[in-house]
Amino acid sequence: MTPSNAPRATRSSAAPGGDSGRVTAVVARLRAGGERVTPARHAVLRVVDAADVADEHLDAEQIGARVALLAPSVHRATVYRTLAALVDAGVLAHVHLGGSATVYHLTDPAPAGDRAAPHHHEPDHAHVQCHVCGRVLDVAPELFDDVAARLRAELGFELDTGHAALLGRCADCATVPL
Repeated sequence: MTPSNAPRATRSSAAPGGDSGRVTAVVARLRAGGERVTPARHAVLRVVDAADVADEHLDAEQIGARVALLAPSVHRATVYRTLAALVDAGVLAHVHLGGSATVYHLTDPAPAGDRAAPHHHEPDHAHVQCHVCGRVLDVAPELFDDVAARLRAELGFELDTGHAALLGRCADCATVPL
């Protein structure tokens, strides 16, 4: 895994029209739900998809900078509104990192007939973040099953491992004295 802000080479997952299969599927989901697919939405989806493929964790500012390269006519404020609208539509998920950063990922479609609240999602991965170097790692959400079961049993609390990163120290920083 790489730090969330480190540049990485991306492997192409684009279909002949320039969109990956994931972007094409998300566009279809939006349209099927009666949502418009504006140039800003399309650009944001392409940027977030490329970041997902590269295992990057981009915040709104980083997404805005990349959208500006991809679609210079899209204003930065429009990117912020678009991110919020795409989260509300359920096609993007946001994860809160330490230090108040929020990063975005494309979501997997909910199973047919499942109309869960758009801000609650079953993640295909959870996140942990090193509070020393800022590195963000994707982890299997099943790692938290025992903790989630204990919180449910003892407190009636339902853990959402996809909404916020747990903080700690990565292997590299664990050897460095604080």
